[in-house]
Amino acid sequence: MQTFSTNARRTLLLSALVVSGALGASAAEVRVGVSTRDTYVGMPVVVQVQVSNASDVEPPVVPRVDGVEVRAAGAPARNTQITTINGRMTKSTSLTYAYELTPQRAGAFRVPPISVVADGTRLETRPIEFVASKSETGDLLFVEVAGKENQIYVGQALDLTLKIWVRPFRDSDRGVTLSAGDMWRTISPRSGWGAFEDRMRELDSNRERPEGREVLRKDRDGVEHSYYLYEVDATIYPKSPGQIDAQDVRVIVEYPTSLGAARDPFASIFGDMPMPGGFGGAFGGDDFPSPFGRRLAVEAARPIVAEAVVEPIEVRAIPTAGRPSDYRGAVGRYHIVTEARPASVKAGDPIELLIGVAGTGPMELVQAPPLAELAGLTADFKVPSEPLAGFVQGDRKVFSTTIRPRREGVAQVPAIPFTFFDPQQGEFVTVRSEPIPIHVDPADTLALDAIVGSGAGAGASGAEGTPAALAPLLDNFAGEDLLRSEAPYQPGAGVLTLLLAAPPLAAGAFWVRRNRARVSRLMERLGVGAHRAQARIQAAQTPGEVCTVLRACLARRLRLNPELQDAAAVVGALRASGQHKLAVRCERVFYAARQADAGGVTPRASLDDVKREALAVLAQFQQRRERPQATPRRAARAASVLALAAVIAGGAASASAAPTGGTPLHTAQQSQAVLSEATRLYQNAMGLSGDDSAEAKQAFAHAAEKYQLLVDAGVENSRLYVNLANAYLQSGQPGASIANYTRALRIHPTNRVAQLNLRHATQSLGPAGAEAPTPGGGGLASAAAAAGGWLWGHAGPRGLVAAAVAGWLAFWLVIGLRLHGLRYAWKTIATAAAVVAIASAGLYASNRGGADSLTAVVTAPAAALREGDGDHFPVAGVALSEGQRVEVAKQRGGWLKVRSRSGQTGWVELRSVEVI
Repeated sequence: MQTFSTNARRTLLLSALVVSGALGASAAEVRVGVSTRDTYVGMPVVVQVQVSNASDVEPPVVPRVDGVEVRAAGAPARNTQITTINGRMTKSTSLTYAYELTPQRAGAFRVPPISVVADGTRLETRPIEFVASKSETGDLLFVEVAGKENQIYVGQALDLTLKIWVRPFRDSDRGVTLSAGDMWRTISPRSGWGAFEDRMRELDSNRERPEGREVLRKDRDGVEHSYYLYEVDATIYPKSPGQIDAQDVRVIVEYPTSLGAARDPFASIFGDMPMPGGFGGAFGGDDFPSPFGRRLAVEAARPIVAEAVVEPIEVRAIPTAGRPSDYRGAVGRYHIVTEARPASVKAGDPIELLIGVAGTGPMELVQAPPLAELAGLTADFKVPSEPLAGFVQGDRKVFSTTIRPRREGVAQVPAIPFTFFDPQQGEFVTVRSEPIPIHVDPADTLALDAIVGSGAGAGASGAEGTPAALAPLLDNFAGEDLLRSEAPYQPGAGVLTLLLAAPPLAAGAFWVRRNRARVSRLMERLGVGAHRAQARIQAAQTPGEVCTVLRACLARRLRLNPELQDAAAVVGALRASGQHKLAVRCERVFYAARQADAGGVTPRASLDDVKREALAVLAQFQQRRERPQATPRRAARAASVLALAAVIAGGAASASAAPTGGTPLHTAQQSQAVLSEATRLYQNAMGLSGDDSAEAKQAFAHAAEKYQLLVDAGVENSRLYVNLANAYLQSGQPGASIANYTRALRIHPTNRVAQLNLRHATQSLGPAGAEAPTPGGGGLASAAAAAGGWLWGHAGPRGLVAAAVAGWLAFWLVIGLRLHGLRYAWKTIATAAAVVAIASAGLYASNRGGADSLTAVVTAPAAALREGDGDHFPVAGVALSEGQRVEVAKQRGGWLKVRSRSGQTGWVELRSVEVI
């Protein structure tokens, strides 16, 4: 028992060691490494922090060290290592963070432990120590920054020149002096360029370098030496007063100390021929154009660092005394120009104002004049208060905004001032643009003395000279039912089919009832009564009765008198119709019947034989009669059934195709809130219409945006469309208003408000808004179209369908009374009823077909109708006017192929029209 316990303890101890070893192998680890412990001022030391076996790592935080600049050296590197030993695979991952620590002064530095959080555990590295010494450049490197001005103002352009003198390295043993190009390549990419950074990047991207020229310069002892001088130009705009410094300009040169033969694997093949890369020529310099000579390379170098020395340049602050209120920081010399379009508008309509500023200063920093603070402009125009954004074109910056004249009669856009500080004169200067003459007409909708609302009386009057019956009704509809989608009227297929089919069926039934004998004979002629003749033959008691039934049946079928007693006439009629064999067989039946009645044979046997032979004759006659007529009669019946099915299916299809309206995307509460806000904005705008046209039109535009939100959410309601169109009309967008009035009339063609306002919106565009006549139209066709349009607008689809049904019922009522025997002028009345029914049905079908076609309305002031069928449509055709309606043929990207009412076809931009 004790032995067992000892073994158990050993097993448990071994298992614990294995588990602890596994846990220790999988625990997160952090290590730190440094590239060097001895560096120079300005030369960075690379520190790497490696985190192993951790799935979740927070980026390390390097402590701040006085005199050391810390910068992350790119994204962390991830490394995965898989090791297999004795068939056992081990996987380890590591994440390495790199940082550049650049000493700013000479001395010894100590970086405290770096903290890392890995898998929720905080780990720390060991501290890092390194020493930085000042690089003794001696007379090898000089850096200066020179300016063309000794004194400038804040924001004034200052041209600076970076000058770098590098003493060329000379290998006295080989008698080789490095060229200007070779010495430029010794400049380290870790150099800091400050204000010259953009220029250096441009040179690098173009694979260029500053031109290096050899000059003589005195060293610190006053002895002249040969140097390569590199010059880089840049322009800066000081942002604060004080002295110009260049502390961020630091040039690092890996200055060669010895040269040696280049390790070129192709040297044995090409000998002294220079190879790409490294130094060209004898050394790769610019002064050795010969392609021959052994290649050399730098074997050893030492870094030298030089800080830029700046000539004293004072930056003065912009004076505050006498500073105009519209000054926005421009320094230099500028001039301003303006442009306004269009030059002729109505009160409250938008005018695009373009402002161009050109000058000598940094154009990207130029701000637009504060238009909202210019009393001369805001007195006559509504001006946006937000700052204007502009774009730079060369030495000019262009700003664009929209202004609206507040009232009619405004004659010009006043001169726009622009104030800047002229550093040469040392004072503020204000320049002005030239005034722009414009013409502002009264706002036609807003100039109405009394606006007739939807519930106003008929005696009110609108604009001067405009009767109330023709004035627009601009009071918007209200109520929650505006948010309920509507669909255009479509007659019910079942009810319509019943109304159309019942009258002719009733008239036919009445005629059959009054002419039963004639119908019976007709049916027998068509073979419908053959079974009755067969039954009578079977029930006959004597051969004579059989003969009588057969003779009467054949007489009716041959269109003879059924009361005919002469059997020879029936047989003769059969022969005359070409049925000779049947005539002989029928004659035998008649003969056998006469013999049986005379007692020549056994009565019972003769009666059965006569019946059987008579039935055979009747069957043979019926077969010959039905063979040529069966197919047409069945085809006629099938066609009738199919036609009725087609009518029913067509009515059902039209009913199912009727739009049912969209479902709003907003919730009911959101939709109601948007509708209330739109109503409030519209009513406020109505209150402003008499005082300030610009403010009113802006408010109407905001109301239109709210109504448009509801329409875009899927609400299709005729009165909501009218509200939206009214807001567009009064905000100076007649094209958009015409589109929405048209949408309202598609749902309810008898909407009186939409009709009046659509006419007013079209007339407000002048001759350009009038629809072009259809080619070939005029005279009777034009009058008929006008009459049809009037009936459609006043009777509507319901009225036309009711008129068509009433005319149809009246037509068959007249026919029924005539069939009953009543004598009167039935033809005239029936013709009039038929004309009413056909005309109403045709007018409904034509207008409903036109309403279902895809059309668009031009909403831009002018839209170019382009020709061709390419992707870019480069050839311009005629121009479409705002409010003009066009038929849409197809769409391609942002273009629509359309056809105008005058027959012109072409492509127009989708943004210039609104598809209905």
